[in-house]
Amino acid sequence: AHAILADVFLKEDQPSEAVKEADRAVELGKGQAAMVQPLLARALMESGNKERAERVLKDYIQDHPSDAGARKQMDSLWSPMPALSSNTGAVAEAKPAPATATEVAILLPLPSNWLPPDVDEKVPPVEPGVACALDEVVQKAGKRVEEFIKNVDRFTATEFLNHESINKWGIAESPEKRKFDYVVSIEQYRPGYFSVTEYRGNRYSPAQFPGGIETHGLPALSLIFHPQNAGNFAMSCEGLAKWNGRPAWQMHFRQRPDKPNTIRAYKLGENGPSHAVALRGRAWIAADSYQIVRMETDLVAKLPEIKLLADHTIVDYGPVRFKNRNVEMWLPQVAEVYFDWRGQRVHRRHSFDNYMLFSVDEKQKIAEPKQETQGQPEN
Repeated sequence: AHAILADVFLKEDQPSEAVKEADRAVELGKGQAAMVQPLLARALMESGNKERAERVLKDYIQDHPSDAGARKQMDSLWSPMPALSSNTGAVAEAKPAPATATEVAILLPLPSNWLPPDVDEKVPPVEPGVACALDEVVQKAGKRVEEFIKNVDRFTATEFLNHESINKWGIAESPEKRKFDYVVSIEQYRPGYFSVTEYRGNRYSPAQFPGGIETHGLPALSLIFHPQNAGNFAMSCEGLAKWNGRPAWQMHFRQRPDKPNTIRAYKLGENGPSHAVALRGRAWIAADSYQIVRMETDLVAKLPEIKLLADHTIVDYGPVRFKNRNVEMWLPQVAEVYFDWRGQRVHRRHSFDNYMLFSVDEKQKIAEPKQETQGQPEN
């Protein structure tokens, strides 16, 4: 509430009052206080206290070096104001009418610290002096993915979804929860091209997802390492790391611009156009079994044509034993999804439990859940 009041006071040209409210917001914000610092810096600057504004911004940027909006704010702090025209006939720019308490707060650059660090911001540490055989790791990880496709044509799970919207200060709000009966069907219909179909089969339809946006594609991420897909990515082995106390090869990948992009797409409505999204990221592959234990991805580039500004996904995998088939597969256990799409900034946590695997014969007995999806955005 104090941050909103500070925003309103700024729009009403009362910077001193804005400073008081922003200071109070920082004082009460505890762990989320940093989110308000760019707002406080602007209030201080407009009240004439540029020295303190600079200190506040420096402290904030030191802790959030990837926030481009804050760096731009710092660059403009000491920039000279443009001189007014001496032409007496020039018309001054109209000043906006004062805001009321019910107006939407003025637009400030959204802090980017609601997002995890970009995968290329820094390379996680690896063991010194340990050689990595890139081709061998990619080949053996690819075999594991092939085994996954061979053994899993359809599986079900219970999915738990925690959803948070991110406000203009980068603070999570409006939490919502969902529970789904989750069904995934995987089929390779031609080399390098996979049909990964996902159903959520209880009373919820995509329209009842928070914001009307349904999350798709989490099971498909590991297909990056399938032998038919690996060549579409520039890959490098950064070394031997530790993941949950176990050695794992740390791999970096990036979609090649000259190769097909088949992993991720954004689509508005069931019949709307599909926009391929190029990914870059990092994977951790167990050094003993060559199973993928973790993946993290970011966009290669923003897609302004569909207003996609961010897409950061983290998936942790774990072993699942299917007794009826006497097979163990590594499947998603928890996924964290962050996206900024069409003005909606969202953080979601998906967790999965109660996996069941179906053979071809058993699969034929399962009716696909009917869902109304037309007109609903999905990602």
